[in-house]
Amino acid sequence: MRTLYLDCGNGASGDMFSAALWELVEHKDEFLNDLNNAGIPGVSVYAFPAESYDISGTHFRVLINGREEQPAELLPEAQLAEETDLHHSHEHEHTHAHEHAHEDGHTHKHRSLADITAIIDGLQVSDRVKHDAKEIYYLIADAESAVHGTTVSDIHFHEVGTLDAVADVVSAAMLVERLNPERILASPVETGSGKVRCAHGILPIPAPATAKLLQGIPVYSSGINGELCTPTGAAILKYFVSSFGGMPPMDIVDVGYGMGSKDFGRPNFLRAFLGNAAEYRETALSAAETQKPHRHHSLSDDEAVRKTVSNRLARAIGHLESVKRMVDANRDAGDILIQLAAVESSLGSTARVIIKEHFGQAINRAIQDQSKETMDNLYGLVDKFLK
Repeated sequence: MRTLYLDCGNGASGDMFSAALWELVEHKDEFLNDLNNAGIPGVSVYAFPAESYDISGTHFRVLINGREEQPAELLPEAQLAEETDLHHSHEHEHTHAHEHAHEDGHTHKHRSLADITAIIDGLQVSDRVKHDAKEIYYLIADAESAVHGTTVSDIHFHEVGTLDAVADVVSAAMLVERLNPERILASPVETGSGKVRCAHGILPIPAPATAKLLQGIPVYSSGINGELCTPTGAAILKYFVSSFGGMPPMDIVDVGYGMGSKDFGRPNFLRAFLGNAAEYRETALSAAETQKPHRHHSLSDDEAVRKTVSNRLARAIGHLESVKRMVDANRDAGDILIQLAAVESSLGSTARVIIKEHFGQAINRAIQDQSKETMDNLYGLVDKFLK
């Protein structure tokens, strides 16, 4: 089985993920040309040879209209009590819409999630890449809305940081499409520690949105003072990785190193292993069990479908949590009802995806097995859903 395994022992960011996978693809110059001609407004992406403590790899640099967004500033503990000046950071977003000027005189706008999805829909990339990129951004928006106690539709992202992150997300989706692994696995994720100064003020590491995205993923901190896992990196991992743990037995075909730009006193990279691993099942069915009628069927044999359903449910849960916070805050009843209707619509569309997949498999199996029992179970499911 063609397997991509990610070593996240030094954390994960969008640019490190992309740089590591870029080292694994063929026709590297062609990929960069395709990415830079995809149509992300004002964005140019460059791949540079980089080295960290005698380990060689690649660093991805993203420019927006010729400028590079400044990273979040890591703060020594001694300065935390004195810091009041706030600066913007790569991959940290605002939740309110306005314009503002930086000290160097240039002005930034803010974009909504609808603006971002419109940008992605307009790109010169495949439908698969558009789908994956939007799903990743929905995860980021859900995390931001949960952290800031608002709805996904109310989230607004800092323009330069957002376009930088869009480039990372689209690049990651394009690279996964080109490598086309059958499964993506990863190690537990190093988060780093300490505090960082960004657009929202002084925040603990992992930042709140990152911590939300990392729920359900094994993480740890070795005590390094720094933000090793960013929100975009966490969202990419959450979307693409099917399982976290040790590397499975595999024949390694190639290894890619995506280098970070900061010096934490040790090598700073995300490492990607591409190889072939044996497919196995944790439990094997006995011969008698395999001959039983198919009373129960898995959702889908297509991992992309299962991922889509899982992400839809995650968004619906996030919306419902937002509704609860609106009730607790005694918000306008009309706004609450609108959000509840959105949740109901989201759940209904998710159910239709499941029904479409399940019915197709169930009908095919009923025909193959000539099983009246399977069809009766299917009819019963329809009755339950329509009630």
